[in-house]
Amino acid sequence: MNELQFIVSIERFKPHMFHLEQGEGLFMSHAHASDELTLVLEGEGFYSSAEQNIKVTAGDMILIPPGLHHGFVSTEPWQGISVHFNHDKLPVHCRHLFAARESDPHRIQWAHLNGDRLRWADICLSQLETEWKSGEPRMDAYNLMRLALETTLTLFQRSRAEELPAPKGANDRNIIQEVLKEIHSRYYTALTVSELAARHYLSESNLRKKFTEAVGVSPKQYIINMRLTEAKRLLRHTDKAIETISSEVGFTSSSRFYDSFVKSVGVTPLEWRVQAR
Repeated sequence: MNELQFIVSIERFKPHMFHLEQGEGLFMSHAHASDELTLVLEGEGFYSSAEQNIKVTAGDMILIPPGLHHGFVSTEPWQGISVHFNHDKLPVHCRHLFAARESDPHRIQWAHLNGDRLRWADICLSQLETEWKSGEPRMDAYNLMRLALETTLTLFQRSRAEELPAPKGANDRNIIQEVLKEIHSRYYTALTVSELAARHYLSESNLRKKFTEAVGVSPKQYIINMRLTEAKRLLRHTDKAIETISSEVGFTSSSRFYDSFVKSVGVTPLEWRVQAR
């Protein structure tokens, strides 16, 4: 059931703070191989990296990429919850939530949640914690955990987007972001570029041009890449038959899946599965 094991750990803060007289011990400095999502519920403090020093208070959420050396300190006794997880074990439709992080993997991201968003995030993380601590490798538990984390990340990204100033060319960027979200949610269906273009009142050639400039590949190739990425996840973490995986990720035939996989990876799906394990 390795497919279900995307959570590494979940920890609750206890009310505490480090005393200034500890000197260099003030900051708890470390790095970890997993992603970290932290919600501060009470108190305040600082998170820091080589390039940042961020003051956080109740309602702030922090997303830390794997491998980034960072420190934290509580200046007023705080409480909260930290989730460590491996985003590469999540289904590929969740990956758009990490697009901003992957474009700048050496910085901490943060946003402030309040009102209903904060309560909703707290409830989602509490449910995630409950299901994870139950330790039962059931598919319904996995789905609840995945939905809880995905919802929390969506609330985080929405709050973050509202806090950032609109960049130049924001309208085109927003269109591409919406197209990406739709691709991520429907990559396994018979989704076409012409359908995406019509939905956003663009010609197919115009969408292809804007998308390629923003993302680096055409929409069609991006859809294929997503299908192959999800196929790799399923090959590595499940025992599903290759033909089943081919169908689940949206290829209309096993032969097309094999051809695309070999062209992209250089080996067959079966050979890749053996090597990956």
